[in-house]
Amino acid sequence: MVLLTALDKRIKRHVISPVREFFVVTAPGLEQLCFDELMQLPLSCREASIVAGGIEFKGRLHDCYLANLHLRLANRILMRITRFKATNFHKLEQKIAQISWELYLLRGCDITINVSSRHSRLYHSDAVGEIFEKKVIEHLDASASEMPHTHEAHPNKQQIFVRIVDDQCTVSLDSSGELLHKRGIKSHRAAAPLRETIAAEILRLAEFAEKEPLIDPMCGSGTFSLEAAMIRKHIPAGWFRDFAFMGWPGFRPERWQYMRKQCQAAITTSAPAQIFASDKDEKVCTELKQCVERYDLADTVQVMGKDFFQLFPAELTAQKGLVVLNPPYGLRIGTQSEVEKLFREICERLQEVYAGWKFALLVPNRELLKKIPFRNTREYLLRHGGLRVVLLVGRIPAQK
Repeated sequence: MVLLTALDKRIKRHVISPVREFFVVTAPGLEQLCFDELMQLPLSCREASIVAGGIEFKGRLHDCYLANLHLRLANRILMRITRFKATNFHKLEQKIAQISWELYLLRGCDITINVSSRHSRLYHSDAVGEIFEKKVIEHLDASASEMPHTHEAHPNKQQIFVRIVDDQCTVSLDSSGELLHKRGIKSHRAAAPLRETIAAEILRLAEFAEKEPLIDPMCGSGTFSLEAAMIRKHIPAGWFRDFAFMGWPGFRPERWQYMRKQCQAAITTSAPAQIFASDKDEKVCTELKQCVERYDLADTVQVMGKDFFQLFPAELTAQKGLVVLNPPYGLRIGTQSEVEKLFREICERLQEVYAGWKFALLVPNRELLKKIPFRNTREYLLRHGGLRVVLLVGRIPAQK
């Protein structure tokens, strides 16, 4: 029998057991899709709403674990700690000192303070951040007798987010750590890599079905293929990574392991491989193949070092599915006329050998859409690498 300390009891009463407020940060335009994804999870509380910049939802601490583990379209998940009004730095210091930081942070953790201020007398964000850091560390040091210290062999990095609007201060603790698009499986990179959250969005908008084949013929680092493989095998988005909440005093490893055990039972194998990744760059293909083998995805993903224009889908699969393309453009390809020529050749190739396939094609600008011959398509405006690009999805018509 494990005896609970007074601090353990307080953590259970104030952090683990009660319904708390959380905020899911998303990229602009992803709020509704991410909300739908969140509502598919077995949360203990169904109260959630879309707001500017993301989704607010209520739940218990294990719901925060669940959201971090499963959400493919979220950037990070914040746990609200408190809200208060402060019109000057003296009042700010008083309010910070009243927060029971020992319930949320371990002594000796590496703290980063992120401050945004708008329409407030506390407009100097650097000064606000310095005060927060000073008062938090002082509080944790003063609570040293009752709380454990971060283990030096396992660095514990924590981020506190402070948002001040009209002198109203909202304090949140980042539960995710690294941004959630980092799935924990890619150490290799390619030119202009696509974020996993954007790849997941594109697969959803293109109505990717788990059992249909997918061809990623300009795969680069393989983001589309890896994301599709995890979806097909029912591997949660955060399966291969750690999270900041693992360094919280309220983290309960046994609950986390139980949650992962439930997911493990749902993970499937796939034979034969129905996701085909290819690129003319042999180096990125070798790195992607090593990644696929390292994370047991070789039963689902086949990697080939072939140029898009030499690839024949009929040689890979008899079933028609989805072809996804993120062609090079901008500085990677050259002038506007060269970009137009490339896209014209891509469309000709799609018409020639991918008739009947669904497609998802990233196009760098709307002007270029005039060069795309396909009709009955859907257009979506996305942000990729700081650029606004157009996603075109539809079905390639059969040749007459």
